[in-house]
Amino acid sequence: MKKINSEVRKSFIISLIVSILFVVGIPMIPIFAGKNWVLMALGIVFVVVGFYGMPLLWISYAGKKRTKRIIQAIEEENLYSNQDIAMQLQMKEKEVYSEITKAINKGYLKGYLYNGKELTINNAKKQTKEEKLTIKKCNNCGGKLEKTDSGYHCPYCDMNFTKDEIT
Repeated sequence: MKKINSEVRKSFIISLIVSILFVVGIPMIPIFAGKNWVLMALGIVFVVVGFYGMPLLWISYAGKKRTKRIIQAIEEENLYSNQDIAMQLQMKEKEVYSEITKAINKGYLKGYLYNGKELTINNAKKQTKEEKLTIKKCNNCGGKLEKTDSGYHCPYCDMNFTKDEIT
């Protein structure tokens, strides 16, 4: 939760700063026109960056807040299926799937196994130092494989591989 909180906070601060610079830049243009061309040019830069960047930054912030809310539903409300999360947050199951996959890929959501429909808490054995150095990836989906007695297992697409099948 720390990582997503940090990302949300950083995104909010950047969006707020660009919004303020946009508002400050508008009066800078006529006030410094003909008097101080450097400050006038700076005002133009503030307006242009704010006009084009501000909507994109706020949309990015909203997306991170949405991801954070899904992580809260999982970690604090103990909702583990796409259907339960979708009902609780009034979202579509496809959107929940996309957000959970994004949260796992970005490292916001750790300690869970996800099969595309449901999360389970990962109680797998801890890896040795040698296993950590040689992380195997799934030939099917590219997910990180877990070592089993007979080879490897992908918790994301639920495929099993022997040691010889992994590239």
